[in-house]
Amino acid sequence: MTDEPAGRSAEACPRCGAHRLAVATPPKIVDLGYQPLNEVYSIHGEVTDPVAPGIECLACGTIWGDLEALRAEESGGASHDPA
Repeated sequence: MTDEPAGRSAEACPRCGAHRLAVATPPKIVDLGYQPLNEVYSIHGEVTDPVAPGIECLACGTIWGDLEALRAEESGGASHDPA
């Protein structure tokens, strides 16, 4: 547990300095429900490629495609804003 107040991220946005970083694209979870014969016939649910969630600053609206892009901007590298 952290001592951060609710609605405040531990890290600050490299552009505006606000502590409002959040997950921009939550991971997709496929739920097919209970299907007992799928195991018998080796049928498995929809196969999806895992995608790293994006990071968004809720204060200024900047979106980074992944954690590496956010870290690159923090260290003074080029901006990565796919939105």
